[in-house]
Amino acid sequence: MSDLSNYLLAWVAYGITGAIFYGIFWQITRFEKRRLVSYCLRAVLLAIIVTPWYVTDQGSLLAPALIVVLMDSITIGGDAAVRALVPLFLSVVIAIIAVAAGLLILEGKARKLKRSGSSL
Repeated sequence: MSDLSNYLLAWVAYGITGAIFYGIFWQITRFEKRRLVSYCLRAVLLAIIVTPWYVTDQGSLLAPALIVVLMDSITIGGDAAVRALVPLFLSVVIAIIAVAAGLLILEGKARKLKRSGSSL
């Protein structure tokens, strides 16, 4: 029971510090003219912070993928770090695609509203 409570406590501590760091990063990346860059940087950081991966090959415990990559590369070697690097890379790519698609959709809607508003 103690192991489970320590595991949950570690995730809560990681979540709180990750949220604080992300809030600070959000304020730093408030670019008024470069919205795409700002949102992409935020999405990349969020994907890096929240992507989980299995601690061991056989285990069922999850840890942040960034931590798994770092620990595997330090303790086992660079070849072992790839197993957690792949989902981390995929989550970053998906986050960038989602941000770009979202901004394109919003920009298209804004243009459509602008055209319909100007014809009145």
